[in-house]
Amino acid sequence: MTAPKSHAAADRSPATLVQLSDLHLCLGEDGTGPARRLEHAVLRVSELAPRPHAVLLSGDLADVPSSAAYEQAHELLAPLGVPVHAIPGNHDDRDLLRARFGPGPAPAGAPVHFAVNCGPLRLVGCDSTRPGDDAGALGDEQLGWLDETLGQQPEAPTLLALHHPPVHTGVRSMDAIALAREDSVALEVLLGGHPQVLAITCGHVHTTMTTAFAGRPLLICPSTNSAVLLDLRARDDIPFAVSCQPLGFAVHTLVDGRLVSHVQPLEQLHEP
Repeated sequence: MTAPKSHAAADRSPATLVQLSDLHLCLGEDGTGPARRLEHAVLRVSELAPRPHAVLLSGDLADVPSSAAYEQAHELLAPLGVPVHAIPGNHDDRDLLRARFGPGPAPAGAPVHFAVNCGPLRLVGCDSTRPGDDAGALGDEQLGWLDETLGQQPEAPTLLALHHPPVHTGVRSMDAIALAREDSVALEVLLGGHPQVLAITCGHVHTTMTTAFAGRPLLICPSTNSAVLLDLRARDDIPFAVSCQPLGFAVHTLVDGRLVSHVQPLEQLHEP
């Protein structure tokens, strides 16, 4: 008679990493607005099987940054009971974000970046913010840090996370505040020397998009708070406008050495 397998032996589910983006929490809106939408996203994440190994926050945690806003984000995410790794977006404050989410002490105004192992997948988060500007930048310091960090584990399958996409998307209002062109070019060259980076993921644009960058898949994760209206007319006078399309989050998992990303839509809530 064959002995029954233990749950640990029978369950060969890959480790998963959940990405939440562009929360835009606003103080005074507990139970409503962005906070309610994030609570709904957290509930859906909590229903995933297996439980995610960690959560990536890919920027714009707060709409207007304050210590209380980041504390609220931490409290709303706490029920998941997994590590949370955050990079800033153009609405965030580096120092206030770091004080609540890490990755550790640093000089005032220093970029918030990290490299962590999420099971077999290495997650590298790079700070693409430019304080005082909605557009993104990396600069020589960030690019140097990224090159050195990737070189430390050249065999580890890696997901690179930024807030600002390094490509234009066709949505003119968002492309006007994308990553600086010269930094996109430099990043593409840099990644050419690090084939272990399997994919790049971003936020910022408030909708799901896919393309390629540096010969790898690039995923733009939807927001938990609002969805941008898709308008691809080549005009510079089209403002940012929201739509009633579903919000969502992404789930990244390493399957047989291949990074697979699932975008999970969130049903619309009936707002009070």
